[in-house]
This record gives sequence, structure tokens and C-alpha cells, in this order.
Amino acid sequence: MLSRVADALFWTSRYLERAEQVARLLDVAFHLDLDLAGVVGGGYDLHWAALMATLQQPAVFADRYPGLPAPQALMRWLSTDAENPNGIAACVARARANARGVRGSLPNEVWKELNTLYWRLRDGDLVARAADSPSDYYGAVEAGSHAVQGACDALMARDEGWQFIQLGKNLERADVTTRSVDVHHELLRGLTDEADQPLAHLHWAAALRGCGAYHPYQRLHVGRVDPARVVDFLLTNPAVPRSTRFCLDAAARALAEIRGDGGRADETRAERLLGRARSDLRYADLGGLIGRPELHTFLDDLARRCAAASLAVQEEYAG
Repeated sequence: MLSRVADALFWTSRYLERAEQVARLLDVAFHLDLDLAGVVGGGYDLHWAALMATLQQPAVFADRYPGLPAPQALMRWLSTDAENPNGIAACVARARANARGVRGSLPNEVWKELNTLYWRLRDGDLVARAADSPSDYYGAVEAGSHAVQGACDALMARDEGWQFIQLGKNLERADVTTRSVDVHHELLRGLTDEADQPLAHLHWAAALRGCGAYHPYQRLHVGRVDPARVVDFLLTNPAVPRSTRFCLDAAARALAEIRGDGGRADETRAERLLGRARSDLRYADLGGLIGRPELHTFLDDLARRCAAASLAVQEEYAG
């Protein structure tokens, strides 16, 4: 496969997944804001702090929207502001631009769904409603992303092109899930008083929802949300599509298929980096790290390995 095509498919998938992740995190934060409307003090703002840290957003957005409360300014900055390169509007536009350049490598139905999502998010009525009732906007992003992914899975041959799409999607998911767990753990580990536990559980439930994992968690662990179980579930569960372990395993399989040769060829640098990250995660004593600053060190290192693997993919296949 030409490096130009591989790079375009990788980033089409990654940008689309990023847009969906941002939409889901914003929708969860918006509804948590409503749930916490009667709560005072620092706990009320924790969900916005967690969102900004997870998405690595600097606090520059407030200057763009003078007079708007910080939460509304943040939602606009991450949703419809085309100047934000990691916002929803820009990510969908970038995904579409990459896909348009390699339309011959994609089924018509995939392009149609992605193009439909792009124009849907430019609809003036939808954008206007997003200011007061953003859930419709976020729902459109998630539904459009699912439609594109469904069309890919239903119609594409499992060749190199499909593998690069899987690689981009799963590296993006692994990055966001790892950072979300890290951020929530750091923000909430100081809430140790019994009176703080209901608030902590609300935030951990939001972390599950932000990773699209609340329903499978409740099926496995019926009852109250437990922080230690959430951390383990989001990081190591091999059956949950957005757990870090699931995503790293899927990315590793995609890289092996791209390399080919029936596994006889030497592993690439990206494969070795992912292999180290998977091994570290598989054998980590997470139970002994929960509630301690060492978990942040471990997860930060894991996120760095994932980022290094992504760069290695670009150097090896799209350089």
C-alpha cells in the first residue's frame, strides 16, 4: 500500500474517533453538571477540570468568548469552533479531507456516511441549538461516527487499508482511556472522607460513561460504582472495546497483519513499543497502586509508550 494512502486512512479513522470521544466526554460532563447543580465547592468543578485534563486543553478558550460562563465557553471551543484543531468540527473536517484524498480505497457507503456527518455538523439550526441544548449535537457526532465505522466493518475487505483504520481508531481510544483513568484517579484520590464518597462515585460513573463502558461495567459489577473496580475495568478488561488492554491488543494485531509474512518478519519498532506497553499493563499490580501517586507515574509512562508507537507507525509506513 502506498504510504500516502496508509497515512490518510490512519488519520481518517483517528480524527473521527477523536471527534466521537470529545462529543461523548462533553455530553457526559454536561449532564453531570445538571446532576451537580446543587453541589457547592470545588467538587462542582471537578468534572470540567477532568475534561480539560483528559483532552489536554489549555485554558485559553475563555478569552475567545467574553461574557460566557467557563463551561459554555469550553463546550463551544470543543464543539463548533473550527479554530480548535482538536475540536469536533475540525476533527470531522480533517477526517473528511483525508478520506476524500483516497476515495478509491474506501467503499462509497463509507464516504457517504462521513460526508453526511460533515454536512450535518455544519447545519445552522443544529449549531444554533447546540449553544443551549448540546446533546443533539453530540448525539449526531456519535451516531455519524458509528455509521462510518459500521460501514467500514460491513463492507471493507480485511486488507491493509482496513488494518490501518483499526490501528488509528484503537491507538486513539487507548490514549483517551488511559488519560481519563489517570486524570480521574489524581483528582479524586483526595476524596477520602465518607461524606465525599457519593460525589466520588458520581465522577467515576462519569469516567465509565465517557469511555462508553458504563453498561458493561454494570453487567459485571451490579451495584455501586467502586473506584478500584473502575480503574481495573477500564485498563485491563480484555472484552471492553475501549479498555486500554483491548485497544492495545487490537492495535498490535493490526500491526502484525500489516507487516505480514505470516509473522516471520522481524517486529517493527511500533510493535515492540506496543508489546512493552501491553506487557507492563498485563503484569502491573494495579491493586497496589490505586490511591497512590505511583499510579499516575505508571499511566503517564503507558500513555507515552502509546504516543511513541503512533509516531513510529508514521515513520515506518507514512514517512
